[in-house]
Amino acid sequence: MAVASVPALTQDALAASAANMVGARNLSDMNSFLMLFTTQLQHQDPTNPMAAYEMAAQLAQFSTVEQLTRVNTQLQAQQNYLISINNAMGVQLLGKTVVAQDNRLQLKDGTVSRAGFSLDSAAQVKVTITDSAGKTVRTLTLASLEPGRHEFTWDGMDDQGKALPNGTYSFSVEATSASGETIPVQPLVTGEVCGFVMEQGVNYVVLDHNGGLRVPVSFITTIETPPKVDETAQEAAV
Repeated sequence: MAVASVPALTQDALAASAANMVGARNLSDMNSFLMLFTTQLQHQDPTNPMAAYEMAAQLAQFSTVEQLTRVNTQLQAQQNYLISINNAMGVQLLGKTVVAQDNRLQLKDGTVSRAGFSLDSAAQVKVTITDSAGKTVRTLTLASLEPGRHEFTWDGMDDQGKALPNGTYSFSVEATSASGETIPVQPLVTGEVCGFVMEQGVNYVVLDHNGGLRVPVSFITTIETPPKVDETAQEAAV
């Protein structure tokens, strides 16, 4: 009695068979991979069975998929943990004044956000303010300053004394020594944290008001705590 041979499954046929069994589920799922492997064993050509090394390779792939799935689960858990830590840090920053590395100014109804810079050594300083199009609108020449952190004041006017519209502006700082050498300078912004936002995996603090500057948490260099009020002295004064 002749034995009808069963043709060995090709890769395309195996993929189609697995797709029919698991539907729209991902083939990288461990259960789907196991179903694919057992299906291949059931439908292999009895006159040309799978070689031992081929079976070992299939099992090795299954083990790899299983380990990768576990790693992915652990990474997801770690990511959730880090997000919870970041959120907790953001809540702790609310109401505190922070200093961050940034070179933006926000002008709103004549009020300008706080900005400044840090000098490595004494220098003559010039601050140039530009609008969103990169056009220079105001140049401030400051007196010779000592090393350290400094703030500058801008009244929201251009060089002709005209009030500028609300918006976000940028500033650059040029510092030169008495001998004319360029001094390293770091632009800074300062503000009270009134909000905390996460966008595309980046954490931002919102300064001064809901529409204020958004500064990445990683840019913060200093967190300032308001000075404590001496209640005893206040009672004595009353």
